Order: sequence, then C-alpha cells, then structure tokens
Amino acid sequence: MHGPVDELILAVADAVAQRARVQGVFMRGLVSVRDLVVNDEAEIAIDCLVNTVNFHRLPLRRDEYDQLMEAADRLGCADGVTDVDPRLLVPPSDE
Repeated sequence: MHGPVDELILAVADAVAQRARVQGVFMRGLVSVRDLVVNDEAEIAIDCLVNTVNFHRLPLRRDEYDQLMEAADRLGCADGVTDVDPRLLVPPSDE
C-alpha cells in the first residue's frame, strides 16, 4: 500500500460515490476503485476512477481533481488524470 497516496485516491472515490448515491445511483466501478487500492493497484485504481467519472458523466470537484493529480504524480502516472473531461469539473461549492 502507498499510505497517503491511497488515502487521496480513496477520499476522491468515496466523495464521488457519495454524490452518486444522493442521486440514487450506485457505481460498481467506484467499488472496484476501492478494491484496487486495497490490493496495491493504485495506478490502475486511478485509471478506473477516471474512466468511471468520464463514462457516467459524474461531476468531480476541482479540489478532488487536484487530490487525484497529486496521488497520480507521486505514482508517476499523472498523464491518466488529464483524461478527465474538463466539463465534469465543478467548483467545491457545487455539490
């Protein structure tokens, strides 16, 4: 496990999942993100999270994007985070 990096990824995945649940949507892909992190596959978890957000058109707060980018940068895979559709990025207050 990558400690603080894993925590950043899980925090973002959990926040996105919570917003989806409020809308009555359960995202299996976000559960997979958690499983990947727990199984020491943080880089794949980031890709899965980005793909899930893009595919399901889930909003991602800019501060969450920054957290995800920080985690990915520490893991050397920041390029994948730039694949987030910029139209899905929302200010922190727009939950």
